[in-house]
Amino acid sequence: MALLDWDMFLERVERNEALALELAHDLLLTLDERIEALAYAISLGEFKAIERNAHSLRGLIAPYGGLELLDLLKLIEEQARALVLECSALPLEISGMGIALKRELTEKVDSIEKSLAQKSEAANLQFTGDERSFI
Repeated sequence: MALLDWDMFLERVERNEALALELAHDLLLTLDERIEALAYAISLGEFKAIERNAHSLRGLIAPYGGLELLDLLKLIEEQARALVLECSALPLEISGMGIALKRELTEKVDSIEKSLAQKSEAANLQFTGDERSFI
């Protein structure tokens, strides 16, 4: 199950790879905290906090794809709004999907950064110091 749709995400940022990488790094830094906040709210049965955290997490993840995770978060948000939560295993399921999304995103970011570094190195090799111009 792929949770990351990088091509769709690139389209959303108008194919700006630098911006995409910056936003991906931001997601990687905050995803665990957001998932933990939702899991904690679920464990307390705090419906307003569950609704707020599920909505916030959906907004954070939506640009990257992950429709299955987004559907689950929407269900949680709707159930919390109705003051009903039907599954106690939800935090584990969300956590597992979050881990998978982070893994996919990390692999993609690493691959792009490696490719950019190789392109930069190749451009530097073409640069001649004496002429100060590109060949």
